[in-house]
Amino acid sequence: MAKTDSVDTTANKGFKYTREDFDDLPVKLNDLTIYLNFTESAVEATNCLEMTAARDLNELSLDASDLEVSYVELCGGPSDDQGETLTFDYLKDKNRLTIKLPREVNAGETFFIRTRTSCVPSEHILEGIYRDVTPKGAPQQYVSQCQQWGFQRIMPIFDDCRAKCTMTTTIEADAAYTHLISNGNINRVSNPDGKPVLKEGEPARQVITYNNPIPMSPYLFLVCVGTWDSLADDTTYPSGQKVKLEYLVPPGSVEEARVPMAILKESVLWIEKTQDYEYTFDTYRTICMTKSNFGGMENLGNTTIVTDAALVTDHTPDHLLLYAHAVIVHEFEHNQCGSETTMDTPFDVWLNEAYTVDVERQFMADQFDPAFVRLNQVESIRSPLLGPLAIEDAGHFGRIVREGFNEPDELIDGVTYVKAAEVIRMLRLLIGRAAFRKGKTLYFDRYRGLNADTDNFFACFEEVTGTSLEGFKREWLYRIGYPKVTATTSYDAEEKRYTIKFCQEEEKGKKPFIIPIELSLVSTEGTDIDGSTRVFILKDYESELQISGLSEAPAFASINRDYSFYGTFEVTGAATKALKLQSRLDPNIYNRVDAMRKLTDRVRCALIENPNTAIDDEWLEIYGEFITLDGLSPAIKAYLLRIDEQPLDRGYTAFYQEQVIARERIVSAINTRYRNKLVKEFNSIPASPTSKGSEVISSKEISSGIEKRMLKNLLLELITCDDTPESHSLILAYLREATTPTERVAALILLNRSSAPERRAVLEDTYSEWHTHLSGYANYLRVVSSGTNEDVFDMIKAEEERSTFDIMQPTWNRALFLSMAGNNKMVWTERGIEWVAGKVIELAAINPSTAGRLLNTFQHVRILKPALKTPVIRALERMVQEVTKETSASINGQASAYLG
Repeated sequence: MAKTDSVDTTANKGFKYTREDFDDLPVKLNDLTIYLNFTESAVEATNCLEMTAARDLNELSLDASDLEVSYVELCGGPSDDQGETLTFDYLKDKNRLTIKLPREVNAGETFFIRTRTSCVPSEHILEGIYRDVTPKGAPQQYVSQCQQWGFQRIMPIFDDCRAKCTMTTTIEADAAYTHLISNGNINRVSNPDGKPVLKEGEPARQVITYNNPIPMSPYLFLVCVGTWDSLADDTTYPSGQKVKLEYLVPPGSVEEARVPMAILKESVLWIEKTQDYEYTFDTYRTICMTKSNFGGMENLGNTTIVTDAALVTDHTPDHLLLYAHAVIVHEFEHNQCGSETTMDTPFDVWLNEAYTVDVERQFMADQFDPAFVRLNQVESIRSPLLGPLAIEDAGHFGRIVREGFNEPDELIDGVTYVKAAEVIRMLRLLIGRAAFRKGKTLYFDRYRGLNADTDNFFACFEEVTGTSLEGFKREWLYRIGYPKVTATTSYDAEEKRYTIKFCQEEEKGKKPFIIPIELSLVSTEGTDIDGSTRVFILKDYESELQISGLSEAPAFASINRDYSFYGTFEVTGAATKALKLQSRLDPNIYNRVDAMRKLTDRVRCALIENPNTAIDDEWLEIYGEFITLDGLSPAIKAYLLRIDEQPLDRGYTAFYQEQVIARERIVSAINTRYRNKLVKEFNSIPASPTSKGSEVISSKEISSGIEKRMLKNLLLELITCDDTPESHSLILAYLREATTPTERVAALILLNRSSAPERRAVLEDTYSEWHTHLSGYANYLRVVSSGTNEDVFDMIKAEEERSTFDIMQPTWNRALFLSMAGNNKMVWTERGIEWVAGKVIELAAINPSTAGRLLNTFQHVRILKPALKTPVIRALERMVQEVTKETSASINGQASAYLG
């Protein structure tokens, strides 16, 4: 599954599920024979479960959620239509169907149970089978989402990761549908042309059967019934094996799938080359779904991806273009990690996702500038709303292997996808690339077709290295918090020895983290000094590294390269001169940027403490040098010049209002001193070529365009912060001349934050032009919610009241509501706090996923200043009262946890 950030609500220990709830299954589930009949009012499901008893049984309990149960029978197999009717007790409030067996079934005995049930697909409960957006003139579109417990919303099952079995699925539906899709290969006996056939005697109906011979967990099940156009292609492995590739897209959108198809073809061969994995089915499909709480979902042989990310259109902004590369390779890798080798329980979901994210990151580093990619990844780590550092700063959550949960979706968050992926990266640094490759190969060889847990995973790496990883695993996976490391450096010229003393902050009752720290000494020419580059393993609270026999005095030590460990790092007492030198000379691009950010952070934090503080003139001089410095890629220059609200110093994490004021002061000072320089640099960047979503170009060309736009948009923001008529004209000119969606959105956001008299009229024109397009409308909604004028909440309300807005459409509710969650200037006001509370309450019953992310706004309530803390506590108390556990256990638990 591809991440769209969520939250963990278990720290108050008021969770519904713990690991102890996952007992051994009473049976081994061998096979399912499924018949799904899609009617106008419901989906009828007949399922024959072949099982082997693991112990003596007199009754059997299956998971079943919101179903109508017609009958349950004991039969001799899928073809036996003379089954014995069984009595059952269906407790809907507990999602449990208990079946009374007619006699005791002995351990080791194989038997068959057939169920006949029906479900009614929902518009807003986006699990099980649900109603997706339907193309004009077509019958109702249906998509399934079974992660984590969606299968039980379709038919009774052991809805457990360990219930891996083979499946035969037959789908019956209206003959007007273009596609009926499920897992496995099409049965060429029943469907010789590989397509649905008309049902005998009922020409208005069609049927198709899929055989899936690979044991698969229920959460990977897929059924899609709908109307799509198809883009087909294929790719061939070096072994000669050919894989058919198919993109199912909304009618009329084939051209917009050509770039994603090119990315997919590259991904398939890259995975084989770097991960030693060849796909095993005939066809791999990517299916566009318009409504989903997730970016994508692996379904063994089929991947569903939200249309907003699955297609590259004239409305696709750069961040979604990057996401398209990431999600495509991510979901394909899940065929190996997740589908073939599957987590043992939801407590091991991090294994499925973190390893796959790590593979995705390697692919991105191969396709784009690795420094740009890594800087982007660290942005997600430091994200003030949904990043894992912010989650852990709040003190409620952060364990990778959770103690428990209320709903499985709580596990799909920044801890699982971002922090845990950093643990995989650190493991590779700790044991070395060669040992890591041997360990992962052993893991997939040993557990192919099986389930594996956290201990199984680490045991493989211990086996190939002969080293215990218990300490590494314990501290990184089973505790909240992150290491805070400082270092002091010194050079003994007489001994030609450089000393680095490391210290990680102690936490009472805890053992130190085991931390890989990548470093090198750097010469005055800006090159790594021979023999000094290494990975130092910090195992204690204090440790010392000495590098002797140096031929020259180092200019500085480049430590924690590429953010080699998850946490915070600082060289104690680093002088401005040293950081300036590092920002100019460090061969490690990430550390160059980080050095400049540390300099900027000193100015920012001084202003947070006292907004009347004069901005350091030396810092302004350093900043000005970077504006015109040659030899930098546009993206790296943008990262060096960007002024964020969020400080690096985690002690100021919750000073939201002060952060806004500090940034405004800094940006204003830059504008005052360097406006002419900024304008000259802005004008020197050539316009982007006209955007054509269907045009397939190389990743190098894509990267070049993204980087140039990133810098140009940043420069425009710095130039126009003065909110003058001249700046308004520049924004409007940029908007008129823009040829890509990224440029248009950037201009519109700046316009909506300005006092330009044309602001509302231009936005209304934009709505008229964009609202008919899924992604275009989402872009427009983000612009609206990013506004910093007093009318922003009225504008959001007006958008909600438009007939074109559907609050049940996740793409749109995320765009309109979550953009405000990150809008510190407006959300941290009395009206903003009330708005968040009201919106969370409204969304809790409609879309708990979006509601949970919006509620993250209040995660730092315990460290807020009193002026904000009091109204936030009132808001949280209101949410706990109005969102009961019955309405949403996740939202109730999350708000309760924040209250402590």
